[in-house]
Amino acid sequence: MKKNIFLFLFFYCMATSLYAQQRLSLPDVDAIGYDANGSWIDLYKKVGTDRYAQRRLQIDRKEISISKASVAYQMVWDLYSCNDTLSRNDIEKARERFVDVDNLRPIALESYVCKTFDIKEDGNWKRNEEKSNYVLKFLRSDLAFIQQLRYTKADRYAYRVITTSSCVPDSVTTWRGESQPLSPLVLELKGGKTVLLFAYRSFNYLLLPTIKGDQFVKLSRDCQPAELTEAGNKYDAAAPYDFMNIVLKYFLNVKKTDEGRCQLVNAFGENMLKQDYDSIICGERFIIAHTKKGVDVYNLYLQKLDLGNVLVAYEIPNCMIGCINVLNEKGAFYYDEMGKKMKNPWKIQLRVCGTVPHWTYSLLKKRGQYQLKYYTAGPGVTCEEDKRYVLSDCQPTDSISFLDGKKEYRCNGNSWFLGALDVRPEWIRVGRNGKFGILAYDYKQPNDVEPKEGIVKYGDWERPLETYPVRTLKGETILPMVYDSIMMHNDGYIYFYKDGKVGIYSYNDTPVYDELEQSTRYFYHIVKDGVSGWLDLKTNKEHYYSKSKE
Repeated sequence: MKKNIFLFLFFYCMATSLYAQQRLSLPDVDAIGYDANGSWIDLYKKVGTDRYAQRRLQIDRKEISISKASVAYQMVWDLYSCNDTLSRNDIEKARERFVDVDNLRPIALESYVCKTFDIKEDGNWKRNEEKSNYVLKFLRSDLAFIQQLRYTKADRYAYRVITTSSCVPDSVTTWRGESQPLSPLVLELKGGKTVLLFAYRSFNYLLLPTIKGDQFVKLSRDCQPAELTEAGNKYDAAAPYDFMNIVLKYFLNVKKTDEGRCQLVNAFGENMLKQDYDSIICGERFIIAHTKKGVDVYNLYLQKLDLGNVLVAYEIPNCMIGCINVLNEKGAFYYDEMGKKMKNPWKIQLRVCGTVPHWTYSLLKKRGQYQLKYYTAGPGVTCEEDKRYVLSDCQPTDSISFLDGKKEYRCNGNSWFLGALDVRPEWIRVGRNGKFGILAYDYKQPNDVEPKEGIVKYGDWERPLETYPVRTLKGETILPMVYDSIMMHNDGYIYFYKDGKVGIYSYNDTPVYDELEQSTRYFYHIVKDGVSGWLDLKTNKEHYYSKSKE
């Protein structure tokens, strides 16, 4: 009767979910079992001679509510009971590996933190690259990496499509590779014995601290344990690759407290910055935390970077080296993830499609009238198109161009993806009587128009061509012709000048600055009414270090 009562409690109490806990204590578990599935770990309680009660343990990374105003990805344990008891023979028939806790030794997760281990799997694990080493790296108690590292120079293309924490020149032979981020989990068993589990969304790896030494198990087709040996500082040079594949929201999230403050919490709900902030921006490579006194910037190692008295900070996306644009008491600068100054961001070179449309916009003068020729060609279309529009507002004596001062603009289907300068060809810069303005035109043909069909020849090759009737358009005034100059700069912004002042359309209603010069992507040095300062173009806010004009 006592045994039946115990079994009832055993099953009933464990049929539950446990949220945001890194440690799960099950002091009555006598053995664990695992197979190639990786979706669960079986837990066994001995309830008689060669009889075991079974529970099944699963883990998942779920988006759950962590406060009244916040949701975040957290690790969730799920325990399920099984109805029948099993014999050892039943367990082995299920092709499950059985580990008796008597064959394990007590360990502490903390003794592994900040250490790196070689995984001696004798070449049996699948590799992305030949001659690579499998490595287990404990970065923090809440974050570990499985890495495949090779001692080699860089594949130039591979280097240009990933983000590293600091510069690793292609020509340098060093440890390079890939990292898989994982959350370490602690399963405490009978007699103080401990097993470490590693999960991304479900269980991926298992560390068994046997009496003879640490065994590391990959929960996949081949479950043969591998030996772990400490690697010391052998792989320190691979540190720039630590975070190359991390999806940060699965490991760090912003929690808003009931008091309206913000915390950076990990997958177990722990406050990782050990303090509350007014706001926190969790980017791809940086954490930007705001207080009323200023801004703190952290890298993914959660190291607070010494960047001076930071007023504003913005992460630069899609860089080969993690880069942040900072405005501090000394000016505007770029910094890498280690807090070192960078001259410019190194943008990732993206692979593009070769079969895209090509468009050419040309400004022409025909019989005293200005026309816009809009020509479509390229491998991304089956038929070329020639469309022309009379710009009726432009007088024969006007000087016209696109916003960059040129009379031709070319782009293609990859231009937006690559971040190429878009001169807004619908907007025409018009000079009249020594003054400049902007007129906007809508280059569209009526739906019922029938183009003239023809061909265009390229040597021995020809393509169909559709030529549309010339259409007359009336423009819309964007800026009146009262400005001394108007020009789009390489930053993509339209500068307009009048009476010795300069402004940026549409951030300024009229030119207001004595001087305006881009310093970094987001910050411009300005002089206004003789006072030097900085313009933050993301917020259109001015910052001054002398007399406040904010």
